[in-house]
Amino acid sequence: MIKKLKRIAPVKFGIVLGVFYGLFSLIFIPFFLLATLISSFAPAHGGAMQQGLSVGLGLFFCILFPVLYAAIGCLFGMLAACVYNLVASWVGGIEFEVE
Repeated sequence: MIKKLKRIAPVKFGIVLGVFYGLFSLIFIPFFLLATLISSFAPAHGGAMQQGLSVGLGLFFCILFPVLYAAIGCLFGMLAACVYNLVASWVGGIEFEVE
């Protein structure tokens, strides 16, 4: 049976893509933590205060990165769904076969 995808709900698609990208970005957190740990052992001219700031900023970005990645994924997901809906209205949508 051939079906046709004519429309995607932009908000729902944006939410799904935002959650997907937020979860996907968690793969990079160990690498950020490792870089933070390595940079904390590097000799610093500012002493312990600068090393503490480096670790603090690294941990801050470990929290901020997934949130920003999810937000950007959500926005671009909604934009992509709107563009798809526009193009699908011109050409009829995507056909796919299901059993």
